[in-house]
Amino acid sequence: MIKLPYGIADFRRIRQEGMIYVDRTAHIRDVEQLGSVLVFLRPRRFGKSLWLQTLASYYDLRRAEEFEQLFGGLAIGREPTPLRNRYFVLQWDFSVVKPSGGVGEITNSLREHAGEWAKRFRAHYADFLPETIEAEGSPEAILSSILRAVEQTPYKLYLLIDEYDNFINEVMASDVTTYRALVEADGPFKLLFKAVKSATQGRGLERVFITGVAPLALSDLTSGFNIARNLSLDPDLRTLCGFREKDLRDLLQTIADDKEIPPEQIETTVATLRTWYNGYRFAPDPPGTSGSEESLVYNPTNSLYFLEHLKRWGTPPDKLYDENLRADNGKLIFLAKTFAGAGVIEHLSEGRGEIEVPRLEQSFSLADLTARIDRDRGAIVSLLFYMGLLTLTDVPGRLEVPNLVVKKLLLDRLLEIYLPGPDDSYAAREIALRFCQKGDLAALLEFFEQKLLPVLSSRDRGAAPKQPGHSGSGINEMAVKALFLSLLFDDTHYVTFSELELDKGYADLCLLVRPEMRRHGYFDLLFEFKLVRRLGRGEKAKELARTSEASLRRLPPVAAALAEARAQAERYRAGLVGRFGEAGLRLRCYVVVLVGLERIIGDEIAG
Repeated sequence: MIKLPYGIADFRRIRQEGMIYVDRTAHIRDVEQLGSVLVFLRPRRFGKSLWLQTLASYYDLRRAEEFEQLFGGLAIGREPTPLRNRYFVLQWDFSVVKPSGGVGEITNSLREHAGEWAKRFRAHYADFLPETIEAEGSPEAILSSILRAVEQTPYKLYLLIDEYDNFINEVMASDVTTYRALVEADGPFKLLFKAVKSATQGRGLERVFITGVAPLALSDLTSGFNIARNLSLDPDLRTLCGFREKDLRDLLQTIADDKEIPPEQIETTVATLRTWYNGYRFAPDPPGTSGSEESLVYNPTNSLYFLEHLKRWGTPPDKLYDENLRADNGKLIFLAKTFAGAGVIEHLSEGRGEIEVPRLEQSFSLADLTARIDRDRGAIVSLLFYMGLLTLTDVPGRLEVPNLVVKKLLLDRLLEIYLPGPDDSYAAREIALRFCQKGDLAALLEFFEQKLLPVLSSRDRGAAPKQPGHSGSGINEMAVKALFLSLLFDDTHYVTFSELELDKGYADLCLLVRPEMRRHGYFDLLFEFKLVRRLGRGEKAKELARTSEASLRRLPPVAAALAEARAQAERYRAGLVGRFGEAGLRLRCYVVVLVGLERIIGDEIAG
């Protein structure tokens, strides 16, 4: 049975224990030629740590005797470079630095871990170093001690920094004042990177490779660290981290052979993986390869989570979303507190999840972000791209939500924007569950009218129409649909389609029960939404709120909207049945009409 390295970033362990390793070592040669101080940014849990461990094993002079065991059969093992096993390798992992407390506590945590990294280095290279290394004092002093020892040998130092912005981004999201104190002037984060910069200038530090999520903290260091080349948008490295579909098909076939999974289930599984995890395009395609599927990569953590369950039980996991990926929620909360940030989240939750900006920013500081946040969404969109919440498309300047995992994150945040209270959120989930199992539309609409419409109306009145990413007075069907989707989104039981193409049109919202979940009695759901603009303001609006539902339905604009929605829903139902077959669906169709921002009514369309 194959061994999958789910949650494992230790290259040596993966190779020594015979786990599956998707070979990316050919890129080692590329990286050598691209520069000596490099930065590579990707979302959290995307395989960056495994890449650094691969580099560490390749360049570590103490691992020379293990080269064939670790790299035999891999691309770089067949054609190694002259620099293999030629460096002392110092590794810093900033994800372990404590992000809470004031500047003093964070500084102490950084000093403590710098000392631990030095002790490991000292023990690992005890037979190669002529003098001892100090593991006490400031991180800069510890680095200087390491360099003095290295300078007395014929070798140079290779510094690998993993998740450089892990703790500093958490500080930024919770306490901007502390963040500024760390990265500006003589802050400890800036002083450390100034020391790294100085060490590259003839003091024995020959190569540096840094991974992280966003360029924000490096930009805030300004001249403190302006020597690095950012490889994040390099077309040749676009698939360095992540799985291509071919990689997953090969793994699926191996699992299928072991579990006797039929070929048709493999295709169904690939479709599920593509819907939930695929869609990341981290760099423009190289010339002559525009639109190539080879440019798209799957999130490796989610993919291995899925495949590990499939390997053990022969079925996909009930929950398709790995909770380990919720770590970036703090940054979403940070953005959602700003008007423009909340507007971008709302915009991306609507329709097809696309947004356009003049350019993708490769360097922006916190000052840039906060100064422009209410008038320029470019920095916000760029940050979301680096976080893995947006991806490039074939159209220059256009980005989109990459997959349903990200859609879920955005919808959860959208619901928290509109329902910040825990009691309301719990009630929403209870009502949604009852609707999906029993079709209780009245309770769902009542909750929407009482809890969500007042907030929607308040935000609409308070919004400046020209604010980027916000619909302002133009609240539309897409906004209503996004809120409905945030209420009903359920990755355990459903596959969700927004704007599903059916019968030469686009169905507003479809929730189709996952094949393995049909035994639980959930209904397939199809919605068509319409919005009737405000029929009046002031006293007329108050009168509308008091109007009976029967009288409301007789109003000509409302009756026309209901009739149009019914006709479209019936057409889309026929298209859905034609695509999936009537026997395979327990389909319920609904029309929902929002009247101004005061009332909401709906019907089930009889089959």
